[in-house]
Amino acid sequence: MEGDAHINTQAAFSMTNSTIAPCFIIGEQRSGSNLLRLMLSQAGIAAPHPPHIITRMSKLESSYGDLRMDLNWEQLVEDVCTLVDRNPVTWSEVFPLDRAAVQGGCRERSTVAIFGAIMDLYARARGASMWACKSMQYSHFVENLESYFEAPRYIYLYRDGRDVSLSFKRAVVGEKHPYFVAQRWAQLQDAAAAVGERVGSERFFPLCYEELTSNPEPVLRALTDFLGVPFQKSMLDFHKSRDARSASGSSQLWQNVSRPLMKNNSRKFLKGLSREEIEIVESVAGPALDRLGYERVHVPVGEERAFSAEEIASFERINTSLKRTRRGEMDTEDLERRANQLSVLTQRVRYLCDLSHDNLVHLQSYLREQHIGEGIDLIEAGETERHLFFVIEGFVDVIHDGRAIARIGPGECVGEIGSIAGVPRTRSVRTASPARLFVLERERLEHMMNERPRLAMRLVFSICQHLATRLAVLSAEIG
Repeated sequence: MEGDAHINTQAAFSMTNSTIAPCFIIGEQRSGSNLLRLMLSQAGIAAPHPPHIITRMSKLESSYGDLRMDLNWEQLVEDVCTLVDRNPVTWSEVFPLDRAAVQGGCRERSTVAIFGAIMDLYARARGASMWACKSMQYSHFVENLESYFEAPRYIYLYRDGRDVSLSFKRAVVGEKHPYFVAQRWAQLQDAAAAVGERVGSERFFPLCYEELTSNPEPVLRALTDFLGVPFQKSMLDFHKSRDARSASGSSQLWQNVSRPLMKNNSRKFLKGLSREEIEIVESVAGPALDRLGYERVHVPVGEERAFSAEEIASFERINTSLKRTRRGEMDTEDLERRANQLSVLTQRVRYLCDLSHDNLVHLQSYLREQHIGEGIDLIEAGETERHLFFVIEGFVDVIHDGRAIARIGPGECVGEIGSIAGVPRTRSVRTASPARLFVLERERLEHMMNERPRLAMRLVFSICQHLATRLAVLSAEIG
């Protein structure tokens, strides 16, 4: 088949004992990572669409208990494999994953080991001696990667943060307000730069999106030299591959990958963002833009705006509203595929573990995913907002009289009493680390009560059970 000459499933068995070289693409999303992985696939590198195993599952690892116990270990393997099997873009070469083969490919009992074993299986099924994963946020997990893999390579893909902000603004996923996009973009550029300083130029390749799209062949030749694989002319015809067609048909996010390279796809922010939005990005991410050679338009060095707590709170309200609107524009089938996959995560929440898979999938449609930084107030004592927060990654602190009195981690929930009883918040809650949350707004809970009353009753009953258990424990401690 045209554009897929490097797939060779017959080679999978002969390569079982060979070493597969790992490569990680780091940076921020909406920077051409799907384009790059499809190009790499045409050079004989196994580069599947990522299910984000490490970023999604490693922080949940502790919720599985002692992994030396076979039952806990096998459950983690099962859940990670399920995450891959439900990926919006199917890994057809290894679907469904062989759980025993995955376990057999692990050198230790950890999420990163499961990830490595799965990537190796995929590479062997493709007849490849190298794999690349574009989950992008690996710069936050470099300690795990460096300790498990032998001399992994890193491709640092970067793009103008203002164009990234515009792309997220238009996309159906991710943050929408330029303040939050720029904040995260700058943090990821700094983290990627730190990876480069740690591993050195022999294992770190900076790749500018604008150079890749405007002058692709010399850039790709330099990249393949770095990776130690031959350059292939078919890399320029990535859009003709089966992988490209599969990705573009799975989500409106990736429709462009089935089209020829867009050589002038830069500086679109000049027309797509307002002057105020550009000023926000340049104020928040100015130093990172400068370091990467992107010329500022409106905010000179040293004249960056400082944003007040009130302005940031306003940005957050706008951001939440825009995300809700974009989610409503999402293709129904795409949304269902994502909900089906993410139900693997929600089932790790203690309040939800008794729900059936179908109910978890339905529940996912009422939840809003939120990534939030450290030190951000989720709940303020006395307020009447009635959101319910499920903690998937990271930690939040319960605050009383200005000090933390309890810490809540992955698998737990906060805001139950206020959400269900409608009473003012009794304690404040603040993030103790960067966190990933699923938010159930009171309005969405009421919609669930009208549209799926049995699911709503089951959820509320589960929450009440856990509250009763917590009160019983507290009463026993008081005596």
